[in-house]
Amino acid sequence: MKKQSSNKYHLHVQRPHLVLLGAGASRATFPKGEKNGLIPPLMEDFSDIVDGLSDCLKKYGIEYQGRNFEDVYSSMYEASKYNKIRVDVEEIVYNYFARMELPDEPTLYDHLILSLTGRDAIATFNWDPFIWQAMCRNYKRVGGNNNLPHLIYLHGNTAVGVCVKHEKIQIGPKWGVCSRCGERREKAKLFFPIKQKDYNDDPFIKSGWHDVKWFLQDAFMFTIFGYGAPSSDIEAIRLLQEGWGNKYQI
Repeated sequence: MKKQSSNKYHLHVQRPHLVLLGAGASRATFPKGEKNGLIPPLMEDFSDIVDGLSDCLKKYGIEYQGRNFEDVYSSMYEASKYNKIRVDVEEIVYNYFARMELPDEPTLYDHLILSLTGRDAIATFNWDPFIWQAMCRNYKRVGGNNNLPHLIYLHGNTAVGVCVKHEKIQIGPKWGVCSRCGERREKAKLFFPIKQKDYNDDPFIKSGWHDVKWFLQDAFMFTIFGYGAPSSDIEAIRLLQEGWGNKYQI
């Protein structure tokens, strides 16, 4: 009697797996700090962890203790008298995240990249460069871009630069040149005041949200890692709900 194969009911999935990353993913990966000892902050402890930020806020008499950093930034954005201070804060934060590096050994981000396929996608809210660095160093290991998951930025990111002069936004390593027009890419914008967020206002971010809604509508699986969907970010919640829809409606 012929023995039946244990793979008789093999499942072959053609639809994508979408992974959504928030700040908690980087914190869980490096709770004691990345290669240079820098700890990825959460919004609740942001001002205390980012080097020089609390001193800057104290210098200008801005109350930050016990407050979500997005709320602090939004309050500065609403008053023109804080324009100069806001620029200083933005530079401090950008420089902190831009210094971050993956350690030489494999990390959770490397395992995430290698667990997905070219049909899948990773959407990130994070400003840190970890997911970009993981994509770059695993490029040859998986045999090129066709086998890497799509990378979607829902906020800015310190690893990449953008050129928004074309119908399809051009994204690549920061300070490099656009492959289409040859002009130097610009830094991706990081900050959006929480009470006035309009993800359609910035071409780079608009493009990311367009892509993530497409993946949500077609996804076989949707995984959220380290993102709390704060109630104050109404626009992000609305866009996610709009993309995901009612999966149980026939």
